[in-house]
Amino acid sequence: MPLTAIQKTILKTIAVNRSQDSYLAGATILHRLDDSPRFSQDLDLFHDLESKVAECAEQDSATLVEAGYRLEWLLRTPAFHRAVISNDTEKVRIEWAQDSAFRFFPLQEDPLCGFRLHDADAATNKMLALAGRQEVRDFVDIMHLNDTYLSLGAMAWAACGKDPGYTPLFLLNHVARHTAYRQEDIDRLGLNAPLNLQDMKQRWIQALDVAQQLVNALPPDEIGCLYLDRQQQPTSPHPESDSFPSLSRHLGGMGGAWPKFID
Repeated sequence: MPLTAIQKTILKTIAVNRSQDSYLAGATILHRLDDSPRFSQDLDLFHDLESKVAECAEQDSATLVEAGYRLEWLLRTPAFHRAVISNDTEKVRIEWAQDSAFRFFPLQEDPLCGFRLHDADAATNKMLALAGRQEVRDFVDIMHLNDTYLSLGAMAWAACGKDPGYTPLFLLNHVARHTAYRQEDIDRLGLNAPLNLQDMKQRWIQALDVAQQLVNALPPDEIGCLYLDRQQQPTSPHPESDSFPSLSRHLGGMGGAWPKFID
């Protein structure tokens, strides 16, 4: 999402503290470009180990205070920390949390934030978030991803690799239950430009229908994979196309892995 000035400077300030054990995650990754639909409410820093949460939160807080920011702790538990960081004109919330190390790709080095989750992992996490909670921001984010990155069906298919308790159709049914919003819910978000709920709902119904058709057409023994093109980029598959057999089937694992193509 479009980053505010304080979000950018904070990420740059604490980028030195990011590592394979502490990395940027959440919706900030999915919408970091200026044409994205909304601004982030907070910055999410994930850690594979619970022991790293408090350690990294303390390290980041010390770095930010030394850089001149004010910090107020809102919550501190072994696996989760939350604080508000502010200067004279702006403030932002940061959350440090533990998350599973199971992912599709290794962490990405990033000049702004140090290390971050891969876009595909952030997208599938967002899909699971929409299935598990009634948050309008998840709905807006998933629609943006459907329009610009991976189709709803492709995200649902791959997300089942992260949570095997779901089948793709079951997951789509769950996300469909969490899209009963009102225009004022949309308007309360920090939007980059106005969004019309009626238009979004029409596009959602179309996307959901296409997604259901896709997951019914894909091979059941491939549930949970990402489909990659020859450039090793996630793509929305078309089972009826001649190119479908040549797509690489990429599965997740602990720490993620880069795909290997064999001619």
